[in-house]
Amino acid sequence: MTKEVNYRALSEELEEIVAALQQDDIDIDEAMVKYERGQELIGLLETYLKSSENKIEKLANLKG
Repeated sequence: MTKEVNYRALSEELEEIVAALQQDDIDIDEAMVKYERGQELIGLLETYLKSSENKIEKLANLKG
């Protein structure tokens, strides 16, 4: 990733997508695009969390 990942921004975008997908009147084509973006966001968020977890473990090992 070339851009800095902002967890909060990614999470908020995912929440917006989930809300949009829960609407009864969403167009199927739009829903597919949003679903695919949602899957991408989930992957980015998981990567971000794993990276944060690794950093925390390294810091804990330095202290202990």
